[in-house]
Amino acid sequence: MKNATVSEGYEKERNLDSIEDTKPGPFVWLCATATAIGGSLFGYDTGVISGVLVVLGNDLNNRPVSDHEKEAITALCAAGAFVGSIIAGLTSDKYGRKPAIWFASILFTVGAIVQATSYTIAQMCVGRFLIGLGVGSASMVIPLYIAEISPAKYRGRMISIDMIFLGTGSVLAYAFDAAFYKVTHGWRYMIGLGAIPSIVLGIFLFFCPESPRQLMAHGKREECIAVLRKIYPQGTEEQIADKVLSIEHGVNSVKALNEEVSSRKAVKYLFTIPANFRALVAACGLMFFQQFCGFNTLMYYSATLFQIVGFSNPIAVGTVVAVVNWIFTVLSIFIIDRVGRRRLLLWTMWGMPLCLALAAICFRWIPLDHKTLELTNDNIGWPAYVVLVAMILFVAFYAAGLGCVPWQANEFLPMEVRAMGTTFINIFNWGPNIVVSSTFLTMMKTMTPSGTFGFYAALCTAGLIFVYFCYPEASNMTLEEVREVFQHGFGVKYAEDWRKQYKVDQKVMKEQAAAGPV
Repeated sequence: MKNATVSEGYEKERNLDSIEDTKPGPFVWLCATATAIGGSLFGYDTGVISGVLVVLGNDLNNRPVSDHEKEAITALCAAGAFVGSIIAGLTSDKYGRKPAIWFASILFTVGAIVQATSYTIAQMCVGRFLIGLGVGSASMVIPLYIAEISPAKYRGRMISIDMIFLGTGSVLAYAFDAAFYKVTHGWRYMIGLGAIPSIVLGIFLFFCPESPRQLMAHGKREECIAVLRKIYPQGTEEQIADKVLSIEHGVNSVKALNEEVSSRKAVKYLFTIPANFRALVAACGLMFFQQFCGFNTLMYYSATLFQIVGFSNPIAVGTVVAVVNWIFTVLSIFIIDRVGRRRLLLWTMWGMPLCLALAAICFRWIPLDHKTLELTNDNIGWPAYVVLVAMILFVAFYAAGLGCVPWQANEFLPMEVRAMGTTFINIFNWGPNIVVSSTFLTMMKTMTPSGTFGFYAALCTAGLIFVYFCYPEASNMTLEEVREVFQHGFGVKYAEDWRKQYKVDQKVMKEQAAAGPV
């Protein structure tokens, strides 16, 4: 009787979701890949601003840009993303997922043009905010859209495609930074080229359908069935019909609630229903630690950081870090569903505070004037190289685990509060992002580099403890099955029992298939 509750919940959903055991067709992979181009928007902006900050010169207001102005320019993208994610969260249920992604594409394109043509700090700041609106909308809706079109077995890998494009965008940005590093006013080309992926995203969206759950929610049953046939080409008509019933059951349950549920009530349901609140804490908490682990400060200011420690070509050094991020993000896509989200986090997060602590120690031997963050001599000693190695290892640990898993966390949230809950996830993404991007240079001067990196090392340690106690496994579960997890506290033990039962059932099914019909 030990696993009776788990087995009962498992079988109840699997009766209508046997189609999840079939192999999906290329259509759903193409849709996930096409929309995941939106991930490159944030990746590109993160990488490009790192290079721009060290080559702006006197191009804005005919004078050098101060550290506080650099922090403002960097942080305004995160501020715009904060607002954009909220707007997308409030509108994506009513108008669908695709319009919100189009909104992101248009705003990013306009923002890139405004920035590239800037001659004042004010205009640059407006462009940064516009790009942020697009980035925030994309970061909120694209993982949500991919989660809703993905088969349960492949959902982690498909959502991780978004992270691969994020890393790809960052690598491309560094490549363009390096290409235009010595070009007069080259930063304008660096930024302007960012409009290309956003335009490509807008074009590809014409070939992507709305998610089946959204189609059913808007009364488009036949369109929902047509999309499911494309997602599950090996499914039988009976399995398609069962899947439609499963989605319809979930949507109807949501509609019954939503008849009286405004956005305000959705917030109320998130905070007053214990299971929903635990799901929200797990999802938002992990996103909080993703931002406060220090990774984005490294990406925003990597060229500045490596310039500080004495490297003559900081953009080239920053490119190495971006490539490492891309490689380990790609690696994660192949193992996330096999290993599981929770296990992947526990296997990688322990290394992050160690790397940051090593960097903090080495900074004590780098001859810096802490008031100006300038070297007191021109020699690149061993501490600078150790800092570089520590940062590369830190990025590898981050990209393999904490870089991609938090974007899977909207799968924790029931459909009736998923859009609103995903909005909160993005608030916990962009809110801390605003803080870290607007304070890094100031912290380096006031707390010293050693104190700054030590601070982030402590937060990484806190994040690892949080994952151990509060982050359950949800791989291979349908979105409907995940609802049950947080009925059992944070569901860590329940989810592990479910996973064991799932493996047993999969083994039995394979043995029966091998034996053939009786």
